[in-house]
Amino acid sequence: MSFFYALRRFFKPTPEEKADKLRRRIMNMYGQTDERRYALSQLFAMDPELAAPRLIARFTCQCENNTVDSEEKEYTKNLLVEIGEPAVEPLEQFLRNNDKDFSWPYRALSEILSHGALVKFVVELLNSIGPDYVRDPERKEQLILTVKSFFEDDVKLAVLPYLGDDNETIRFVAADTVISHAHPKGIEALSARLATENSQRVLTLIATAFRDKEWIVSEADREAVSSNLPSEFRLNPNGQIL
Repeated sequence: MSFFYALRRFFKPTPEEKADKLRRRIMNMYGQTDERRYALSQLFAMDPELAAPRLIARFTCQCENNTVDSEEKEYTKNLLVEIGEPAVEPLEQFLRNNDKDFSWPYRALSEILSHGALVKFVVELLNSIGPDYVRDPERKEQLILTVKSFFEDDVKLAVLPYLGDDNETIRFVAADTVISHAHPKGIEALSARLATENSQRVLTLIATAFRDKEWIVSEADREAVSSNLPSEFRLNPNGQIL
């Protein structure tokens, strides 16, 4: 064995180093899309445990060309779905730990997991994030909008605390989701929210739902609700909003 061959063998990059180099390439938004797609395919060909968490990094970058960006992210999502089970833990970990870039990782995860497993994860995520202040509410908003189409009671109940979120936009999307779920405990929570909410658009959204769906305001809430409703609504003695 020659000295130069031995030296080259000694400095040969590890699989982790190769994967990290490819990760940098797919995150280089100044490069060409063909270069990024080739790097994505090279990552996909590696050990799934090395590839999956690095592929996810593509979701955190925004290409200037929105069409190209969407196509690359769709391609990345499809690669992760093809990886399958080894991609689940990295995707779940990303969604647990990042307030931004929710949509694409969630899409990938939703195509890998069974519906039952997805429901379990979504409930866990809703319970772990909670209605407390966060610097960036993007993940909360996207998650709550996503579960609007879920019909399991566990999901419907896990959304309710967000009616009292610090962020007004989160309260609005939570109210919209709870209204669409129409769970009895959700209607009770919305009734209580009518008594304390200070955002006019959230109040109007909830009051309109009570009026149109002929839901009854809880007797314990009626006095407070009557004085808190926007001026275009009124509460009759039977608890109906008119």
